[in-house]
Amino acid sequence: MNLKCVVIDDEQHAIEVLTDHIAEMPGLTVFKTFTSPVQALTEISVGDEIDLLFMDIDMPGINGLELAKNIREKAKYLIFTTAHPDYALQAFDVQSDQYLLKPISFAKFALGIDRILKKEAINAKNAAKEADQVAALYIKGDHKYAFSNILIDDILYIRALQNYIQIITKTETNTTYLTLKEIEKALENHAFIRVNKSNIVAKAAIKKVDGNIIRLVNNEMIQIGEGYKEAFFAYIQSSLLKSGRS
Repeated sequence: MNLKCVVIDDEQHAIEVLTDHIAEMPGLTVFKTFTSPVQALTEISVGDEIDLLFMDIDMPGINGLELAKNIREKAKYLIFTTAHPDYALQAFDVQSDQYLLKPISFAKFALGIDRILKKEAINAKNAAKEADQVAALYIKGDHKYAFSNILIDDILYIRALQNYIQIITKTETNTTYLTLKEIEKALENHAFIRVNKSNIVAKAAIKKVDGNIIRLVNNEMIQIGEGYKEAFFAYIQSSLLKSGRS
């Protein structure tokens, strides 16, 4: 388990406290930090795939509660870190998972995050069971009683075509009336990655990466979108074989 963390706080010292705590917790990694909530609003993209979002509330420009309304959906878990106990009810209105009061000791941090890690471990275990059970998808064909059974392991990539998607497998191409977001949700427990606004790629189908171009095993090439580069190359780095020699 390696959960990506983003920290937003207008005080650099508060960010340093949290990043130190994150570094001490197995399974957590600092992905991005922001001292400006406005910068966070503009720079956090849908392709970042944030797991834990740590956020102060009392910040200039946009407070944490308002910011959460705009970026909450981009993170699995939201943890408010604030010196003010008065915002607790409002925090849960924007689907906060934890509410940590400053000063935040490592013990307080660890206890709060441990609940999330246990929940994530249970979710991962359940997802693995579901993945074993769901090895194929049924999609609608071109009339009411037409359906196609597609083996998930055979999918190379999926592309959006206005109101439809095309699912390209090792042997055929199927078109169905779905959005890319809907098929992405159906495949979230499988080894796929969004690489631009219009394409989801099977990780096992990636043959080569050259700059911003992905070459698939069928030799088709797909460009990595600007807003998806950071998450994509973070995945590549996490899977990269590295020498231990100096």
